[in-house]
Amino acid sequence: MKHNILLLVAAFFSLNVIAQDFKSVSDKNAVKAAIEKKHEETTSITADFSEKVYSDMFKEAQSGNGKFYFKKSNKVRWDHTSDNQLILISGESVKLYENGKLVNNPASQKVVKQIQGMMISMLSGDFLNEKDFSIGYQENTKSYKLTLTPKNPRMAKYMSKIELLFSKKSLLLDEMTMTESKNQKIVYTFTNLKTNQSIADSKFTSI
Repeated sequence: MKHNILLLVAAFFSLNVIAQDFKSVSDKNAVKAAIEKKHEETTSITADFSEKVYSDMFKEAQSGNGKFYFKKSNKVRWDHTSDNQLILISGESVKLYENGKLVNNPASQKVVKQIQGMMISMLSGDFLNEKDFSIGYQENTKSYKLTLTPKNPRMAKYMSKIELLFSKKSLLLDEMTMTESKNQKIVYTFTNLKTNQSIADSKFTSI
């Protein structure tokens, strides 16, 4: 029993060290400029993603995975393979497929439209203008952490904050955490990122 207590204490202090690992950046404008420059130089992105959904509805985090594609301007393919769900965005055109079938109901279309705006903002770097979010900048030895707080009250009702982890080495997005409330959040981790590769426009219009 004593051994177990010592392990719990050690784990508690380890978690606190991790949580305190980030500190405010010394030059916010320099970090912002570096990330903006990377976005300007990036014409396309492909990556694998894993997903963890934390909710009061589940005893344990729910896992998912898939692949996404981004191409300037305003083209996104979000292929959630574990859920057989696909979102195609090409300019103003937004399509949602579930199990290979197009979903046309108004409620789903409204949600997908909201997702469209957020995804384009995150992938294109538009969020950096702080029009829709106020941004806090932190860093540790490996990453920059940008904490986005919605300015729009309607958005704030379903999204309290978004945390983005950018690799200091590549300036690419490694992780995105979308938090609704203390116990409700989704964490996306991105791997195998490749930039500026040729992607056919049809990738964003057809399954």
